[in-house]
Amino acid sequence: MKVQVAFCAALISLAPHNSLSEVTHPLDALDATEITRSAALLRSAAHTNDETPILSLRLNPPAKSEVLEWKDGDEFSRHAVAIIRKDRVTREIVVDLGSGEISSVEEVPGPGQPPLSAPEFFSAIEIALSNKEMKAGLAKRGVTNLDAVFCGPRTGGNFGQPEQQTRRIVKVDCLDMQNNPTNSFATPVEGLFAIVDLESAEVLKVVDLGAVPLPSDTWSLAPDAQASLRETKPVVVSTPEGSNINIDGWNVSWQNWQFHVRWDARAGLVLSLVRYDEGESSRSVLYQGNVSEIYVPYQDPTEGWYYRNYLDEGDYGLGTMHSPLLAGVDCPPNAVYLTPVMANAAGGADVLERRICLFERPSGEAAWRHFDAASGSLDGRSNVDLVVRFVATVGNYDYVLDWVFDNKGQLTYRAGASGLDGVKGVKSQSLEDESAAEDTAWGPLIAPGRAGINHDHFFSIRLDLDVDGTSNRFVRDRLVAERQGADSKRRSLWRVDQDVARTDTGAKYRLSYDKPSLWRVESANETNYLGYPTSFALKPGGNARPLVDEDDPPLTRAQFANYHLWVTPYDPDEMWAAGKFSNQSGPGAGLPAWTGKKRDIENTDIVLWYTMGFHHVPSAEDWPVYNLGWNSVTLRPYNFFDQNPAMDLAPEK
Repeated sequence: MKVQVAFCAALISLAPHNSLSEVTHPLDALDATEITRSAALLRSAAHTNDETPILSLRLNPPAKSEVLEWKDGDEFSRHAVAIIRKDRVTREIVVDLGSGEISSVEEVPGPGQPPLSAPEFFSAIEIALSNKEMKAGLAKRGVTNLDAVFCGPRTGGNFGQPEQQTRRIVKVDCLDMQNNPTNSFATPVEGLFAIVDLESAEVLKVVDLGAVPLPSDTWSLAPDAQASLRETKPVVVSTPEGSNINIDGWNVSWQNWQFHVRWDARAGLVLSLVRYDEGESSRSVLYQGNVSEIYVPYQDPTEGWYYRNYLDEGDYGLGTMHSPLLAGVDCPPNAVYLTPVMANAAGGADVLERRICLFERPSGEAAWRHFDAASGSLDGRSNVDLVVRFVATVGNYDYVLDWVFDNKGQLTYRAGASGLDGVKGVKSQSLEDESAAEDTAWGPLIAPGRAGINHDHFFSIRLDLDVDGTSNRFVRDRLVAERQGADSKRRSLWRVDQDVARTDTGAKYRLSYDKPSLWRVESANETNYLGYPTSFALKPGGNARPLVDEDDPPLTRAQFANYHLWVTPYDPDEMWAAGKFSNQSGPGAGLPAWTGKKRDIENTDIVLWYTMGFHHVPSAEDWPVYNLGWNSVTLRPYNFFDQNPAMDLAPEK
């Protein structure tokens, strides 16, 4: 099965690597030495063996107070946290790298489970394709060359079925690549899948819903597959006088910004200790920011599709599904690259070259400008961004995930989606076919024999804001219309009413055009020179909410998507919006469970969880590959400064 082996090799390397630069900061990810040492300690304590892979091995960060008190040159503790599955039980094990001992072992009750590991991914394919019924189903569809087949294990959520409560289940369906070896998702083998128990290594059932003819056309993404190519003159982003980016280990500074970067198998890129330097002071803005979950439900109730609803981070891991960055496409020529390492299931350390890039770019817009008509003077400054980027390819989708700093004091999180639509194999070649109405009931025809199923994407962004320190409060400035009296020349105006959130139970909000409000995190202690509490405001981009009923099983596991914003008190154990073990989880884990406790969130350390979503109705332009589309949210200063922070920018030379 050469195609599968090639894909697996590209997905993750299992070869260990034994060198990396020294850890110099409490929040640095585990280095290669720490990974291999942790794995050796787990094995020597009989927690792992050749039959028990390490499903996850990551930094267990020090206490926040320890990190904030730490100064360069001070010693700091180092702990790793491992997740394993043994005898159908999930165990979370903490390793003290200082003492070389196991600190704790905790058994985690189900049904929620850890993300899939690379060996499980590959094993599921082998188990499915070794099954006689599965091979017979493929042969019935004219697929007999298994070297030209790619199969993918799909997590199936939790619909209350008995096997989902105790077993580790994936559903394996296949794609035919015999006519198109470069675009594995273009030709689905529809209506056939195997239900696989990863731990007993058996096929529980093969489901064959009837053969759908395989499309004969090819949809290569290679340039030579196009009838002609559009030639354009190059447009180059460059820094001819040198870069403004300074990198020291995993610490980055750019203009007035400084921050720390960490790679994480689950979250991918984690940003920490974001500060803004102003004069002699360095002011805290964000302790940590990362994607905490991505929920992708497909809107097709048929047997082969109803279970296709994914919690991408909890099911697979964004860091685990890393993609190399394509120079000149993903990152411009002036980009600099960081090379993280990540633990693999065998206990080795994989070197991930060109997985993070940082680059400066002019936005093509002014930071500010003004023409004074009275004096005829014209002045302005150009806006420049710093982009920190990585790409996670989760199945057919490529997520381009950015943190963007600008020279106006703003920080933006952007999530871009490209790749391929999830297509369903259908009989119809065009809308004139008799079968077209049935075939397009749950998504339009986007190519002959392929329906693009309607679906959603919801990103939960965890923002542990520390605006001028850890003592903060959440403020909602409501814009309220007010009818004026008979003596006023105006009939109606709007003014601002301010609400301060008291407990997390009531602090969940939805965007509304009819009832707009400004969402802010204020310092409880610091003010600007006018006396206003310093704050940062959350500025949403376009957004959406789930359209399905809240009792729909997939949504009961992803209830964070029901609100655009949640506010909680800081808790180091609350990192993932749908819960720590969201693969096959039951309903209500994560944010809905935590916010039922009526915890105080006023004048304390708080965390914002912003949900960013969009509905995707595919079209012909989405095929054979989907153009990159963006969604974003911005943190912008609001009375954080005494004046416009871009006033100190020097004029253009």
